[in-house]
Amino acid sequence: MSYDILANFYDAFVDQDVYDEYLELLDKFTSIGTLLDIGCGTGTLSVEFAKRGYTVTASDLSEEMLQIARYRAVQNDINMELFVYDMLDPIGFQFDTVVASMDVINHLSDLEDVQFGLTNIYQALNPNGVFIFDVLSSDYIDALDGYSEDDSEYNFHWECHKGQNPHSIIHTVTLKLEDEEHKVEIHEQTHDLDQYLRIVKLVGFSILEIKSMPERTIIVAQKSEIKE
Repeated sequence: MSYDILANFYDAFVDQDVYDEYLELLDKFTSIGTLLDIGCGTGTLSVEFAKRGYTVTASDLSEEMLQIARYRAVQNDINMELFVYDMLDPIGFQFDTVVASMDVINHLSDLEDVQFGLTNIYQALNPNGVFIFDVLSSDYIDALDGYSEDDSEYNFHWECHKGQNPHSIIHTVTLKLEDEEHKVEIHEQTHDLDQYLRIVKLVGFSILEIKSMPERTIIVAQKSEIKE
């Protein structure tokens, strides 16, 4: 799995400003309770949620990512449930809050999958539960075409090229590990913000806040008793 190889380098791709926005929105719109962090990566945000008093369950597609998250939890003396999870699968548990940060939704290939994934999350929320997630902007995805970067600290080369679909991008990361090169491809797809907002409402959520950032938009939604 691509993210298994990237696990030890994942933090190099994380934007702390985005994490800070999530923590502020969490404080503003949620109360201490149960929280599911979908696509938790190496667990940086999951640990912060737990420090604030939430009972955290963290999930990711990558077992290697979860191993690092598990280590971070131990280092911070935090009890945290962790499990491998795909957004297109039913969750099977109920939570007061669900978070999907840092492009998680953009790894879904089309709007049908977006609706399917958001429906799973809606069903896993308790009444009046809150879902916070972000999506990359179309302009940002399109501008990435041709971008490249070398990271001397983590020893990798990153380049981006547009995918086959509109507003899609393929990240190719070349890692040098023990004198060997490993190439990893990460595919991301975004859509116009109006399309995401339409699906959020269609699934049954009410929108509490829309937070615009230079590269992405963070959406805060609440489970409604009656679908609009």
